[in-house]
Amino acid sequence: MIILSGHNKYGKNLLDSAEMIGGKQKNIYTVDFTEDMSVKDIYNSYENIARDTNEDILILSDIPGGSPANAALLYKNQHKQVRVFTGLNLTMLLSLIMGESVSSSIESAINSIKEL
Repeated sequence: MIILSGHNKYGKNLLDSAEMIGGKQKNIYTVDFTEDMSVKDIYNSYENIARDTNEDILILSDIPGGSPANAALLYKNQHKQVRVFTGLNLTMLLSLIMGESVSSSIESAINSIKEL
């Protein structure tokens, strides 16, 4: 299971873009962080999505130190099967959708950063 999280509708918009390129995806969920939400609200959103799963959970958030990432770290501390990464971008998500491992996907994202 993959959960995309970020400020405003970052996760949803990123998933929409990835699905435009790679087709409809299963087992990918999004959590939008809006101005009226707290870290606890985000945590509860993660909990609601993952409540009935026994599979590994990958939470990808937009920026380190942001509320979505902080909530993900709190969630990870309570659930052993959770991994958290920040710096979510379209290259990383597409790599995961295409079946690359998490480490390969992150490497692809790093390699895609180019000065123009």
